Amino acid sequence: MAAGNAVENLQEETTCSICLDFFRDPVMLLSCGHNFCRRCLDRCSAGATGAGSCPQCRLPFPHGGFRPNRQLANVVAVVRELATPAAEELCRRHCRPLSLFCRQDGILLCTACAEHRAHPTVPLEEAAREYRERFEASLKALEEEDERCTRLAAAAEERRQDMLTRVNAEKEKLLEVLEGLWQALGKQESRFLTRLGRLRRGLEEQRRGEAAELARLRQRRAELQAKCRQPDGDLLRDAQITLSRCTEWRLQPSPPPMPELEAELEDFTLKMNVLAEVVKQFKAILRCSLEEDSGGYRRATVTLDPATAHPQILVSADGRTAVRRESPPAPLPSGTERFESLRCVLGRQGFVGGRHRWAVEVHPGPDWALGVAREFVPRKGYFGLSPEQGIWAVGQWLGQLRAFTRPGPTSLPHVRVPRCIEVDLDYAGGRVAFRDADSETEIFTFPPAAFAGERLRPLLWLGEGPALLTLCP
Repeated sequence: MAAGNAVENLQEETTCSICLDFFRDPVMLLSCGHNFCRRCLDRCSAGATGAGSCPQCRLPFPHGGFRPNRQLANVVAVVRELATPAAEELCRRHCRPLSLFCRQDGILLCTACAEHRAHPTVPLEEAAREYRERFEASLKALEEEDERCTRLAAAAEERRQDMLTRVNAEKEKLLEVLEGLWQALGKQESRFLTRLGRLRRGLEEQRRGEAAELARLRQRRAELQAKCRQPDGDLLRDAQITLSRCTEWRLQPSPPPMPELEAELEDFTLKMNVLAEVVKQFKAILRCSLEEDSGGYRRATVTLDPATAHPQILVSADGRTAVRRESPPAPLPSGTERFESLRCVLGRQGFVGGRHRWAVEVHPGPDWALGVAREFVPRKGYFGLSPEQGIWAVGQWLGQLRAFTRPGPTSLPHVRVPRCIEVDLDYAGGRVAFRDADSETEIFTFPPAAFAGERLRPLLWLGEGPALLTLCP
């Protein structure tokens, strides 16, 4: 009797409340946790473009707000078999009822088959009761897991809604900021164009005034030339009046000087240079932020390590500038970190992962190089800068921009040496690349390398003469 009630309870739990039949392709609503046949739920929400409300509790759910319940489908299949009355099976060999169950092999046996097997057997009803209890325990565990997943999904949906609200608020804030920026730029553009127009009008007025004065002068000259060609009598007629009129130009003031216009133009040029620098910095900050947002390179703060500097390299107090000097004022302490032959210096910072970018300002002068070096690059003796020696660098060599490769430096097709060079390090990808920071054009990219977990540090090399390199903040 208890077994019959258990089967009935299982049938009730695995019955769709819409079609009142066993679940077919069951799905669970994420908003409330109720289960229905996929086709039944589609019919109920057909007029709502995939969205609707739960047919059982009327809680709304969005489009696609359900997921297949495969565990319930498996339970339905088992309950369907239990609920289907089956004819008594007979042993094909002995034509006797299969009344025993072998636990070890998991098969039904008749009494004759059981006599020829050494495995223990139990009556069919006892085995069925045991497995029913195990099925019910599994179903209960699945229902509890279903409830837990439903609670987690509801909590996750609540967090998503909060984040969507924040996203919309940030979007409105961004549009407001950009609108204010466009308005400010529009006002500045109007002011600059007004000043330029005023300067243009002043210069045009001066040009017209000078042209009119020159025309009057030429007119007086033409009158005197005509007067000189007249006979004596005509020449002396009104001679004083003509002479006075023709000499009036000497009493006219000379064309106005332009110091005021020049001063205003100089002031405008100064303000334009300041504006251009501000825009350049703003673009650099914005570009760096966008690169980080899109999974690009993160701007690294790099300073130089004086303990690694060659004795002829002087590192500034802020650790950003390296300049070559003939010899130190006093002998420097020797150590395993200091370069003794190559005029190199390493950065304090090291990288063992991620994507990083920093920039080096290049000053006109003798040969130099900049790039990346392995932590344990040799510090004693002479050797060439190359990836084989653990150094990836570009620089100026014999007056030309080159990449330091083996067997010899590779000439680069740049017409001029960039003012500022950016170093891009993609540790996981084994990529070291260089680009012009001003034009954002690529200079050179080394073939992929395997860094094998070794720490990489920025490197500067200074050649002969008063070389100077500065790390950009």
